[in-house]
Amino acid sequence: MRLIPAVLLTALLGVVYWVGATIFTDRIQNDITERSTEAVAQYSPDVDLSVDGRDVTLTGLVNTEQDRDQARETVDSVWGVRASKSLLEVRDRYDFNATHSIDKGLHIDGTVDSPQALSHLRDAVDPVVPSGTVATNGRRLIGSPEKLALGAGALLMLKNGELKIDEDQFVLSGLAEDEQIKAAIENNLANKQRTIDPLDLITNIDVASNMTQACRDMLQAVANNDTILFAVDSAIVADDFRGVVENHARLLGICPGILLVEAHADQDGSENYNLELSKRRADAVANAIATSGAGSERIQAFSYGETRPVASNESTHDKTYNRRVNIQYVHDTNTNFITLQQSIISSQSAE
Repeated sequence: MRLIPAVLLTALLGVVYWVGATIFTDRIQNDITERSTEAVAQYSPDVDLSVDGRDVTLTGLVNTEQDRDQARETVDSVWGVRASKSLLEVRDRYDFNATHSIDKGLHIDGTVDSPQALSHLRDAVDPVVPSGTVATNGRRLIGSPEKLALGAGALLMLKNGELKIDEDQFVLSGLAEDEQIKAAIENNLANKQRTIDPLDLITNIDVASNMTQACRDMLQAVANNDTILFAVDSAIVADDFRGVVENHARLLGICPGILLVEAHADQDGSENYNLELSKRRADAVANAIATSGAGSERIQAFSYGETRPVASNESTHDKTYNRRVNIQYVHDTNTNFITLQQSIISSQSAE
């Protein structure tokens, strides 16, 4: 009989201990949650965390691999955290592209920073329904919705044209119906510089009446065919892209102006090696166009190495799109041509 009180006492002490331990553990967990959340507030609202006892797990999106590492290091520095686990993903580069023509309508593709930005764009071009697909996991860009709406509105005023918005530049090029429309577009963009900042504004708008019909037709033919891809560690223009080279050579034979050849590399290898590799790719494309009859004096080549990816460098498939050369036609009678040249040269020098 004496054992019964002892058993009850032991059980009671066990319950008291369990309740006390639970309350104490919950307090520790809540405290760690509060201080860890405060520590990573700079990455909010894209980064979230969960706490299990003294273990912290990070989830969400960050702009760079450095941000991913720093977020975990920040949590590790919080007093009381025993271990951390990072499930953070790195956002893709912000790179929005749109083309518009009277016969083909509006086409969009690339990557922006949120579904809200894409929704804002669609509202801005309504009732026009664009074709194409845009990803929404891009790096944050200040004023992204307003930039997209402004650019798309200007693009729709052109007979045909192209809009590119990335983390560095806001580029609009194409053909306007007349000088009045061209001036209206350029003046509006200049007046909206605050919306475009901190991006470099580049416009290359020509007037349709200033060009021959053959030139306009050729520009339309190459409008969506201006990228050449390369094999790993190669600067050889593959046979699959010989048509791109020949079309741009014919373009210079029909139209005044020049071609800008901009070459890139993926992130395999050192920065210096990739810069040199992209230079060889730029030279290869420029030489191929020149030897097709265009003449080298009307081709300007630029190399950017690994600094301007358009896709992730984390998979073999995505790296393919970073091993590229982009070709852009510039009508050198345009009043913005000198500004365009200076912008490209200064941006390349800064890198």
